[in-house]
Amino acid sequence: MVTIKPFTRGFKVNLDVSISLGKTKNYRNVFSHVVDTCGIVTAVKSNIFKSWFQSMVDHGNFKYTCPVAEGHYFLHNWKLDSQLIPHYLYAGDYRVTGHFFFGKLKSKQEEFVLDLTVLALLKRN
Repeated sequence: MVTIKPFTRGFKVNLDVSISLGKTKNYRNVFSHVVDTCGIVTAVKSNIFKSWFQSMVDHGNFKYTCPVAEGHYFLHNWKLDSQLIPHYLYAGDYRVTGHFFFGKLKSKQEEFVLDLTVLALLKRN
């Protein structure tokens, strides 16, 4: 990923987690949450989003500072550790969509940055 401007406070992501039940590819929303990315990066207290970000820092060149300078960022051989997945999530096919933006979501003040979709299969032992 190459960024063309710094990410500062106010850079947000709307995370939408959905599951496909059965053999269809019709997804049902599990949860959706808007997160201030700089708030997560600099938060003292640990939470699920900070834990996920830390796992990405361990496999890429992401920074734990804010603002994040423009540049080239990557992930290499990243897998989300099963310990970082909430136990209340059922096994199944998941779609996680991240809509990154500045401003207010779904308003005239929203400045679109990036849409990212990850498809994942969660297996429970």
